[in-house]
Amino acid sequence: MSEPWKQWEGQTVDGKFSLREFLGSTHHSAVFLTQASETSPKNAAIKFLFSGASGADTRLALWKRAAHLSHANLLAIYDCGRCRLGESDLLYVVMEYAEENLGDVLPQRALSPDEIRDFLEPTLDALVYLHSKGLAHGHLKPSNLLATQDCLKLSSDAVLTIGAEAELHREADIYDAPELWSATISAKADVWALGATLVEALTQKPPVLAAGKVGDPGVPDSLPEVFREIARHGLRRNENQRWTVGEIAARLNPTPLAAAAVASVATSTVPAAAISPLSVPLATEPAVPLAKLPAIPEAPARRTAAPTKTSRRSSFDYFVPVVLVTAVIVGLIFAVPKVFNFPHSSGSRPQAANIPEKRVAPAPAADTNAVKTSAERVPSKPASRPMPPPAPSPAPAVLRTDSSTPVRAKSAGEVAGRGQVLDQILPEAAPKALATIQGTVRVVVKVQVDAAGNVSGAELDPPGPSKYFADLAEKAARKWQFSGAESNGHGLPSAWLIRFEFSQSGVQAFPEQTEP
Repeated sequence: MSEPWKQWEGQTVDGKFSLREFLGSTHHSAVFLTQASETSPKNAAIKFLFSGASGADTRLALWKRAAHLSHANLLAIYDCGRCRLGESDLLYVVMEYAEENLGDVLPQRALSPDEIRDFLEPTLDALVYLHSKGLAHGHLKPSNLLATQDCLKLSSDAVLTIGAEAELHREADIYDAPELWSATISAKADVWALGATLVEALTQKPPVLAAGKVGDPGVPDSLPEVFREIARHGLRRNENQRWTVGEIAARLNPTPLAAAAVASVATSTVPAAAISPLSVPLATEPAVPLAKLPAIPEAPARRTAAPTKTSRRSSFDYFVPVVLVTAVIVGLIFAVPKVFNFPHSSGSRPQAANIPEKRVAPAPAADTNAVKTSAERVPSKPASRPMPPPAPSPAPAVLRTDSSTPVRAKSAGEVAGRGQVLDQILPEAAPKALATIQGTVRVVVKVQVDAAGNVSGAELDPPGPSKYFADLAEKAARKWQFSGAESNGHGLPSAWLIRFEFSQSGVQAFPEQTEP
């Protein structure tokens, strides 16, 4: 079947796409290597379909819709249209070129659990994005999981409209959900395909349907537990019993608060990704432990007072209390300034507020160099301020909408050889992308800072599990501003590690100077 296609090498499509090399074909399509545009040397892939089949207009409309999608884990579509090669009327779509795909790797070896996570997480990100746009991937399988420049991407030329009638013009395979050929398109069809792909990636063999097409496909017990559960709940013949993409993400990276919800997610109709922190009950323990509260003495049992005889009160009975109260007030007037060491005039030396000073008689001249105990030591000069309490842990950065509000920091001269953060810019991740995170995605960026405090270089260390969030973190880190590190009055270059933490609640950053 490849020979008829291969003969078209060297021809030009639509006056702008030269067919440079034949890459492969199926019974209904073919792919060639081409160039993204006449002015760009960037490689691209051009795919052809016969336009005579029904549904050609629908497919062309879906390609045009997919060309407006933008996600780090989806292959970009550059152009599409109709053409004629030889005697054949064809549809064509020009898309981003990928060097390899998972279908080429699996015949050689299975993936390790770490590699499985590396492809599952960006795949889930891309599926959540597609479903939010009202689209299903349509044909998720190993050959449609591609790698370009060390980034995993899903093909985007087979997308289908969720809720539309299924119109597929190809043979069914194990990656197609049972309902795909007899019902409307749903996001759950992608979950079935993901389950089948997961089994094949771990065993090098796709799952096998039970005889008579009844029952769920078998999933080997030898799979690691988390992947075995995801595959089994994704390969439910009844689509209502399948996990959603959000439930898969919750099982892959459960958070402490959602642990109880994840345990029961198989029978729940609510996606785990939709669980709100507000639904978690508040702790029943009081804010201050009762054991630390001051003891309240029990009230003495009420007793009946002995009857007293009534007598007429003399003026002496009133005089004594008045004298006592007056004496207490006068004593306080003279005692309070001494106890709290209040200054008596504007020229008095300042004292630490609320810290009484222990007055000690001057020592003889011969003992002026003697070592004093901490309880007897007298300050040699007035204290300018009280001893500060222990410094609290630095507060994490908070995502903001502006990128220029400066952060108050100490000058480099206050701490020898140390710089300070003057302005920290946080990645502006799409809310929908943040909503797909279960737990926390951490990305560490190592930045080099010149003597003037400007970022001269930045690199990922490590990049973390998501290329999308890693790119955002690196771009944000390059915009940070620091006060230059100093030593003996001379500016020094420095190095910093900035740990960005992405979660559903937003983005935080934790900077740490590593050099000098």
